[in-house]
Amino acid sequence: MSKSLILLLAVVVLFSGCVDQKSVSQKTVKNGDKISVDYIGSLPDGKVFSTSIVKVAEENKIFNPGSGYEPLNITVGKGEVIAGLDEGVVGMKVGETKTLTIPPEKAYGQSNPERIRAYPIIQVIPKKFPRVFDIPLDEFEATFGKGHKIEDVVNIPRTSINLTVRNITTNVSLSYNFKVGEQVPSGAPWNETVVKIDEKNLTVNYSVKKNEVVQFRNVPWNTTVIGVNNDNITLKHNAIPDTVISSMFGQTKVSFNETSIIMDQNHELAGKTLIFKVTLKSIE
Repeated sequence: MSKSLILLLAVVVLFSGCVDQKSVSQKTVKNGDKISVDYIGSLPDGKVFSTSIVKVAEENKIFNPGSGYEPLNITVGKGEVIAGLDEGVVGMKVGETKTLTIPPEKAYGQSNPERIRAYPIIQVIPKKFPRVFDIPLDEFEATFGKGHKIEDVVNIPRTSINLTVRNITTNVSLSYNFKVGEQVPSGAPWNETVVKIDEKNLTVNYSVKKNEVVQFRNVPWNTTVIGVNNDNITLKHNAIPDTVISSMFGQTKVSFNETSIIMDQNHELAGKTLIFKVTLKSIE
């Protein structure tokens, strides 16, 4: 091979390498790319609520030893993160830092009033209940199945409570099958005993005394029995600082005011504008 040909090949290889390197440096994020980013998520007032950087977490007193502080890996455009972040990284280059201001509609949405419930702090629980009650036919069939007829006995799922079908129209009439002296499996923090049954009502007795403190399952507050008489018992749910409880339905924010327990199933960042400072670490 001639010296001139060798020189020409060397020049081609050299400049080819330069073109490839330039192409890599100019590559930008597009939908479908797998990327990793470091991020700091904050509110407009500067309060940091999440980050992938351990030092930032420590400085803002949100460090959680159980969290893995490392770049966030996502496939862009797949909905793996909130829309504002998913869309905001498009066009970024490796090493670039970008600040995204994300409105609620592109984050966790507006707060939905239908996902907020208020329950009274003072609760009166009667000792007398209707023996017969109605539920819609579709609800009955969803719970107990189809094809039932009058006088059939059905069991409330995951309980030992049996009911007798009394009538079937667009609603289904059901009656409790308890006997006097029988324990009612209510799940309450006391025993419930059936003390009287007539055609219309079922009367029970609760094994609690006035001023007794009880604990209901799956809630972080306790409850004081503030009244007991022949007709009912009265409870007072004792206030605690704002907290979050988890269940099969997700997380619920719990707060107390003077009269109510507020149970909010909206995301804690619902209705808020978010600020994300994002640094692109890599593009696959």
